[in-house]
Amino acid sequence: MIRALYINSAIATCFIVSILFNHAAFAEDKKESLYTRLGGIYNIAITVDHLVDKLYTNHGLNANPNIKNVHDQIQTKAGFKVWLTNWVAKRTGGPDLYKPDEFGRGKNMKDTHPHLKITDREFDIIMTECLQTFYNFNVPDQEISELMADLQSFRGDIVTNPTPGYKSPYQIEKPYRN
Repeated sequence: MIRALYINSAIATCFIVSILFNHAAFAEDKKESLYTRLGGIYNIAITVDHLVDKLYTNHGLNANPNIKNVHDQIQTKAGFKVWLTNWVAKRTGGPDLYKPDEFGRGKNMKDTHPHLKITDREFDIIMTECLQTFYNFNVPDQEISELMADLQSFRGDIVTNPTPGYKSPYQIEKPYRN
């Protein structure tokens, strides 16, 4: 009887230990979302706020009359900051706040940008402003790599006025896209 009790106790102990080890292994395998690693919506919002201010005053972007027209409309800046914050939150694994509205905003990237006639060079200007903003806010290298790769993966959707033969300095090997 006592021997059976020891055997049952040993089996129960092994079972509990195996559950604990499996749980620990699972926790190590489960990587935090990019959203979490960036610090959530407040960190994303302040970074977007800085970025949009830079984009709206960038002379290279404003040389495109379609982009300048949007940037000259004062009401677009605050709204764009909200939309971009929501889009980044969604893209990085945070809450899905980026949804279309009745005014035609919040659509996918391909349907949102044709009227701007963005060139490859202008897309690279945006990429450069993003990179400088990430450095300004001391975003870690791994997160910068993921963010830049994700943005680069939308080049074909956002560039609606491609430049034949253009070679982007932001070529990547493997796009990060969910």
